[in-house]
Amino acid sequence: MALLLGFRHLGRPLLWRDELATWSATTRSLGHLWGLLGNVDAVSGAYYVFLHGWTAVFGDSPVALRTPSVLAVGVAAGLTAALGKRLFGARAGLWAGLLFALVPAVLRYAQEARSYGMVTAAAVLATWQLVRVLDCKPEWSPRRMRLEWLGYAGALVLTGLLHLVALAVLTSHLWLVWTRRRRAWRGLLAATVLALAVLSPLLIAGRAESGRQINWIQRPNLLAFPGMIHDLTFAWPISIALLVLALVACTTRDGLRYLPVPFLPIAAVWIASQGSNSYWVERYLLFTVPLWTVLAGAGAERLVRARWTAPVAVAAVAALAFTGLRAQSSPWSHTGTDWRAAARTISAGYRPGDAMVPERGGASVYMLDLGLDYYLPTRVHPKDLFLAKTAVARDDLMPTECAVPTACLDGAPRIWVVTFGHAHDPLAGLPKSQQAALGAQYSVVKIDHVKGLTIGLLAHV
Repeated sequence: MALLLGFRHLGRPLLWRDELATWSATTRSLGHLWGLLGNVDAVSGAYYVFLHGWTAVFGDSPVALRTPSVLAVGVAAGLTAALGKRLFGARAGLWAGLLFALVPAVLRYAQEARSYGMVTAAAVLATWQLVRVLDCKPEWSPRRMRLEWLGYAGALVLTGLLHLVALAVLTSHLWLVWTRRRRAWRGLLAATVLALAVLSPLLIAGRAESGRQINWIQRPNLLAFPGMIHDLTFAWPISIALLVLALVACTTRDGLRYLPVPFLPIAAVWIASQGSNSYWVERYLLFTVPLWTVLAGAGAERLVRARWTAPVAVAAVAALAFTGLRAQSSPWSHTGTDWRAAARTISAGYRPGDAMVPERGGASVYMLDLGLDYYLPTRVHPKDLFLAKTAVARDDLMPTECAVPTACLDGAPRIWVVTFGHAHDPLAGLPKSQQAALGAQYSVVKIDHVKGLTIGLLAHV
């Protein structure tokens, strides 16, 4: 189910800012990629290196960029079912896996060229492996136990390599050890220390770069919890349905015992976000959704004794999810900026020798230049007029522009100016110095508007 939903219309949504950053990073040489990670986005390094090899084989189309995420979410769905089976039985596991696949937010990040689908699979794998160790058989030798704990530590390392915030799943693991097999705390401690030791260079690098990468995230207050409950599914009906099923699961001793498991990582991230950096973003917490649906799957199985009621409950959730799932595969589910239409407009009127000025400045984080670069055909190469140093040359995701724009005008006969929003003056979104430089030598001959963008064509006076 997760794979069917994920591959359906996989290439339809336009790439958004973070996916464009992924494309920029992973299509560089390994040397340039290493230089980038030394300045920014080190916490995404493992994902970038993997996708670098992937795109070398399968290309950089939207489908190629997003396919690893779809596959990872498929793995996560299967592991969710396996985890549910270990905790509550096979049928409850089946409902848990199906419920996970039907969450609109899961589909959203299955169809995104970022690491969130992979880290969700890694976190569920670590949780499943921990429960496996806690349920160890009497005949397992000490050597076998050490290998099993080593496997758990490896899953933790994989989780941290893909996204450090997902290590908050350790709070759930501590609860599982406390409630399921307390004497296993030594193994949990040893595996955790080993994993953190391996991840320590990344933890240090992530801390050093955090001021730039996540300084935009606001510190949450207590009122942020209801919003997060919605954002983890993208739909209130789904969130409420899963909560109700989770509460139904609490009518059993095991259900009540495991109730804190999905919520402890959320609480841990909220507490951590009260410090110098905030991590309160729904996609950072996507890894908690499988834990939530495992409890909901147990509730679906527990609903009443009749065998047909659990499938009916899951079908009801599917019906509630239909609109949300459909919305996730629209062209605008990722971004409200139509890079593709802007690229078509420029391509249709392009002449050799044309230049281009994309809006950067304070809007540089929205990757307008990368959006155009990605969707412009290879035959169209307008010169980036005010570009002083490329992002690749800077080992960064952002380029630098000419400090004195008038010094960078090279007499291009025509210039395409692309800015955000719908404006009557296509120069309005540019810095004042660039407006003055262009206005002195060029006049606007054409203005086009596409979703989220204004495209102006300037000709030399």
